[in-house]
Amino acid sequence: MRSRLVILVLVLAMLAGCRGTMPGAKARPSVPPISPEQIFSQLKARQGGLTAFAAKGRITLISPEQNATGTALLKGKFPETLRVDIKDPLGRSVLSFFTDGQMVEVLFPRENKLFQGPATPTNLASFIPPGVKVSQALRLMVGDLPLSSGPPTRVKPEPGENAYLLEWVGKDGTLEERLWVAGADVQPQKEEWYGAGGQLVFSAELGEFNQVAAGRPQQIKLVTVNPKVDLRLTYREFTPNPALTPADLAIPRPPGVMVQPLKP
Repeated sequence: MRSRLVILVLVLAMLAGCRGTMPGAKARPSVPPISPEQIFSQLKARQGGLTAFAAKGRITLISPEQNATGTALLKGKFPETLRVDIKDPLGRSVLSFFTDGQMVEVLFPRENKLFQGPATPTNLASFIPPGVKVSQALRLMVGDLPLSSGPPTRVKPEPGENAYLLEWVGKDGTLEERLWVAGADVQPQKEEWYGAGGQLVFSAELGEFNQVAAGRPQQIKLVTVNPKVDLRLTYREFTPNPALTPADLAIPRPPGVMVQPLKP
């Protein structure tokens, strides 16, 4: 398993190739002015209310190797536990992915092989695009933004858009995070995360809030820079705070399964 990203590409390619698109943004109603303090306060108030989630929907991958799509069932528990099952059109599992932030497991039911290893970026790339931390991925999946813990360095209104741009800048003056929000509910619309030297690591677009769950996006588009990977989720079902047990999150062990190590 030299490339964990290739694993996801091949699995999705078994289902169907496609190049999904995010629907265009709808016109937003006019909203009264809101102060920078109110914006950040509303964003932070939304966070923390979700400790776990379960979702079902369509997953689409666009990468240099392959464009593909399939059905995904996701179960997440904050801050870093995630299980993903990818299904074929007949509902049969073709891949199961699990991480708790410390280790990774990847099960291929058809081959009856289970791979285990530490939660390195390479191993996490079985599902989570390179450059994205597990905790960040979970937050993006549910629209809990910003990713930074402190208040923004500056807030800029976007003329004519009923939107605001929030920016976080490090002590050395380099950009760390940018977040666009819109509407009376200051819904996150676009996120950019920067790494060393102010280089863009990934961006995300969120859309169709309140369609499957109050205050949550139905669509998430995550794009990494190096390598260039475009991962999209469109939820058909979303359950906030389900009573997940350890058994719900663990990957089952089929009889006779062959366990093999994932390399760091």
